[in-house]
Amino acid sequence: MKMKYLFLIFIVFFSGLQSFSQEKKNEAGFDFDKLKPIAQVFATANYNVNEQLYNYYFGRAHLGLQYNFNKAWSAKIIIDRGKPSRIGTFTVADSAGQQFIVSSDFREGAKYTMFLKFASLRWKATEKLTLETGALLQNHYITQERFWGFRYVAQTFQDLYWHLPSSDLGFIAFYKFNKTFAMDLALTNGEGPRFEQDDLGSVKLAGGLDIIPADNFSGRIYYHHKAATSNTGETEQMFSAFAGWRISFKSRVGIEFNLMDNLQNIDGLKSYGYSVYGAMSISPKMQVFGRFDRLLYELPENEVLTGFNNLSAIISGLSLNPVKGVSCSLNYQGFIPDGEDLNHGFNLSFEFKI
Repeated sequence: MKMKYLFLIFIVFFSGLQSFSQEKKNEAGFDFDKLKPIAQVFATANYNVNEQLYNYYFGRAHLGLQYNFNKAWSAKIIIDRGKPSRIGTFTVADSAGQQFIVSSDFREGAKYTMFLKFASLRWKATEKLTLETGALLQNHYITQERFWGFRYVAQTFQDLYWHLPSSDLGFIAFYKFNKTFAMDLALTNGEGPRFEQDDLGSVKLAGGLDIIPADNFSGRIYYHHKAATSNTGETEQMFSAFAGWRISFKSRVGIEFNLMDNLQNIDGLKSYGYSVYGAMSISPKMQVFGRFDRLLYELPENEVLTGFNNLSAIISGLSLNPVKGVSCSLNYQGFIPDGEDLNHGFNLSFEFKI
């Protein structure tokens, strides 16, 4: 479905709901005033210096609704535009019959496929405990993504390089001990929202600890344990740590370190790296930002794997927020694989959300 028709349907649908809001409730007791629209769109105009090519594309489009039954219960449903296909790990053989494992994270499919990304029910059991189930937002890199603040320009480390899905099917619990410590535990399928549970019934277990000792500091420690979806795979384990400081109300700097063992459930494939980023306000509506990433791989012995290259990345630019809910950025992004030429370009990135 083309994006313009999707937006038209959404606007007409929500307008129809609003027309009933004056009646407050229908016969079933449904209160339209408790219904909240959700829309978030990323778009980018890119000029690739190496290829001297111009491109304009949608990076993300979320459309949905949230309903608050009362102070304790709420539900959310969101559809997402993306490309659903994927080629994962497969085996090839040479002329002598020797087999090699080849891995690729290549995704292909209709460019504007819409799929159900979030459909969750949340219960705030107490002031400290919240439970959620369904197709839910995972809490692996959300803390650092919010601190980074420029998701519409570039994803954070785990999302950009390892393509970890931001949502999955299962359960998650949040518990706030006090103002300093908060914990989350999750049990999910492990395949993301677009795939059903695998035949082995393998699951992903995850846990994180947020640490906020002061108003100007936030930290997070996270671990996940993702069982293999085949008898030949190995358990994937990820460790991550993040720390962010707000030096003043105008500037902030953050650093995160990530380690992945048996990436994509491939035995012996290890990946790790760090990301350092910061931003400074130069006016109430304008910020300058910069970021440096370093990504490394350790490949298993006696196996040939393609698509895993060490690299460094530089991202920097200027961000403008003309009105609430609208962001735009002129930015530079350069990726330098070890031993290869710089691949870089300039972007004009946009985001709007309601």
